[in-house]
Amino acid sequence: MNVMARAHSTTDGAPVLLERSDPNWRKLHDFIDKESLIFDDFILASGRQSKYLFRLSQTTMSGEAMSIICDAILDLMKRLHIGTIGGLEIGAVPIAAAVSLAGFAKGTPVDAFYVRKARKEHGARQLIEGHVKAGAEAIVVDDVTTGGGSVIKAIQGARKDFDCKIRYALSIVDREQGATEALAEQGVTLFSFFKGSDFNLDR
Repeated sequence: MNVMARAHSTTDGAPVLLERSDPNWRKLHDFIDKESLIFDDFILASGRQSKYLFRLSQTTMSGEAMSIICDAILDLMKRLHIGTIGGLEIGAVPIAAAVSLAGFAKGTPVDAFYVRKARKEHGARQLIEGHVKAGAEAIVVDDVTTGGGSVIKAIQGARKDFDCKIRYALSIVDREQGATEALAEQGVTLFSFFKGSDFNLDR
């Protein structure tokens, strides 16, 4: 059975990282709902207005939540034969670092990197920081995806500076506002733990 078939899919065929029948799906869902979902008037990184916000740093910097996230990501990376993870600062940094540490602890080494939003104007003037090898097969991560712009920027940076081979990306929550389609145009499949529609957003 291939990777895509083994991953749980929503009714539209989009792959996710945890089966709904897995107790960890509910545990992580409830953690995000309680700790990371807030309601007000917001401007998103994409420039869009929204009545709700997934403030995922409260989740990605929690040891309890990240233990679930790391296990699922490591399992996916193992099945995809990918040994490198990274993404755009700041949302991807705690995820990539935690997965790298968890991988080492489990005997499955994972290299991690992050892509700056702008190249440094001093020092080494690097766009990418961390541990990444030229030509590496990598997966790009973000905490939340909306239109996919942050993930695409990270993909383009990693491809340009290190010739990384990137076919997959993942997010903790996909707001279902165009990221899947935008990434598909880059030849990249988006995995997510949750869709925005998994949460009660009419409050």
